[in-house]
Amino acid sequence: MNSSIDKIPSDGLDYSELEHFSNFLKYQPTWQFKQLIHLPHKIIAAFTGNRAMKTSSFAYQYVYRILGWHPIPEKNILYFECPQGHKFTVKTLPKDWICPKCQGEIHIHERESRVFRFASETLPGETGTVSKDGSVSAEVRNTVYPEFKKWLPPILVKNDIKHRNLAMIIHDINNGSVFCDKEYYGNDIIVEFVSYSQDTQASAGQRRVSVWMDEEAPLDFWEEQVPRVADEEGDLLLSLTPANKISWTYDLIFERAQVYIRTKTMCDFLRTDDYEPKQIEYTDSKASIAVIQAATDDNPTITEAGINQMVDAYGGDDDPDLVATRRYGIHKQVKGRIFKAFEYKVHFINPEPYFPYGISHDWVHARGIDYHPQTPWACGNMSLSSTNEAFIWMDYNPSPEKYTIREICHEFAIMGRDYKFTLNLIDPLSEGIKKDKITVLDDINSEFYELKKEGIGEGGYWHTWDTKGEKGRDEIRKRLVNAKRCQRPFNNKIRDDRGRDVYLPTLWLFNNCKRAAEHMRRWRWEEYTETKMAQLRDAKNRPEEKWSHMNMIWEAIFKHPAFKARKINGLRETKRAKSYFKGRR
Repeated sequence: MNSSIDKIPSDGLDYSELEHFSNFLKYQPTWQFKQLIHLPHKIIAAFTGNRAMKTSSFAYQYVYRILGWHPIPEKNILYFECPQGHKFTVKTLPKDWICPKCQGEIHIHERESRVFRFASETLPGETGTVSKDGSVSAEVRNTVYPEFKKWLPPILVKNDIKHRNLAMIIHDINNGSVFCDKEYYGNDIIVEFVSYSQDTQASAGQRRVSVWMDEEAPLDFWEEQVPRVADEEGDLLLSLTPANKISWTYDLIFERAQVYIRTKTMCDFLRTDDYEPKQIEYTDSKASIAVIQAATDDNPTITEAGINQMVDAYGGDDDPDLVATRRYGIHKQVKGRIFKAFEYKVHFINPEPYFPYGISHDWVHARGIDYHPQTPWACGNMSLSSTNEAFIWMDYNPSPEKYTIREICHEFAIMGRDYKFTLNLIDPLSEGIKKDKITVLDDINSEFYELKKEGIGEGGYWHTWDTKGEKGRDEIRKRLVNAKRCQRPFNNKIRDDRGRDVYLPTLWLFNNCKRAAEHMRRWRWEEYTETKMAQLRDAKNRPEEKWSHMNMIWEAIFKHPAFKARKINGLRETKRAKSYFKGRR
């Protein structure tokens, strides 16, 4: 891609007024923009430092989409496709309208929607948050509208936004054009502006081709945008500089990325003795998410003196975390998370390469149930290797309102296969709920006894777990940190200070345990938004209950003294249960 456009179509518009394209042609694409324009992902998020050109990059690529020049065909308002789904842009359309891949006849894709939605904390024209010194917060002032207008050729604007109608009506430059002797007539293109402060339902309803959110939106706003783009093969774009208030975007977007795009400046900043970052790094995530990371330094219009002035304003050496956030867009803390070390790309593993014959029966196996009378139970299995590596390999969330205790026990026993569980632990709440003087715990023990007699599972007597202390939670934290150090299972052997070979205790989650991973990632300390409520509560942090259930199982197991690595002669392990993790789920 060059810094100037090599060709402007001459159909459908009077180009005697070519000066309207002067700003558009002056755009200097950065390395990160060249990557952005070729990303096919349904979610693209730019986590960058201040003034790293994220807003201009996103705004400029929307002009490409309006013109029909975006290299990803379906991201354009106008694109072409054949019956087999092969897609083409105005620049790649074959002259004979015959698909070179399948010989099918190509046709214009008829869109139901021709609307882009731009969302931010304030609407165009609003002043944003005013501080005591009278300045306006850069994070909330609407910068999307002026940036978009800067690059959009003004001759394309049929109607600009008005006080009562915050939508731009844009002329389709391809309207009236002839493509391979076929004329195209398209309706106008709409760019609507909405704010996060509006009622969520105010932005609901019709389809959108794409939604761009500037800075972090409330979670309910984000969730409402997802169905808006689904029918149009649309996408969601997010541009932000991480701040103290950032919450869900790190968990739901950043950590789940399929690919990370980093500038050289970012790679240099992230490099450590143990970590060599790549400019383009792919993960095993199945989510169609791409993350772009860039620093203030990557803006070619800012001088070194200007950057140093910004760094000094952020506190310089006195506040390196703030500098990392504002200059490099780095999350220095995952606000409120209890297990901050957990990362999908490290701990959430595909078991196939490591367990071609299944987990060894000679290991120590444990399982647990976080019981609740009405909400879904949390059930899970974990095994400990002879080299002190723990693997969570099954999770199960049955609803007591849909299934009887017998049905739940039957399914849970099947999931345990023919493994003998050293520990069978359950929430003490099961002991206090009585039915005809028989507790739920009694029922569960009776059911597992009967199931074993029927040849289902290996039985096991259930005990209530210890609820005191945080030893189990600390053990999880330690193992997660060690796993990040090892990067992969069975790589935990190190040499200690005395020259002895030791094995670091680690923790891994099989990628079929999606509930367990989500609970581990999203479990946080309670936050009290109301000052009066905060004063009424104990000052000591308390974990939220919502995402605690799966984690309570692992805490209880690690806390129990019987959950210790079992030495195996010569570290030989059996090859039974050849593909247990492909069983009934």
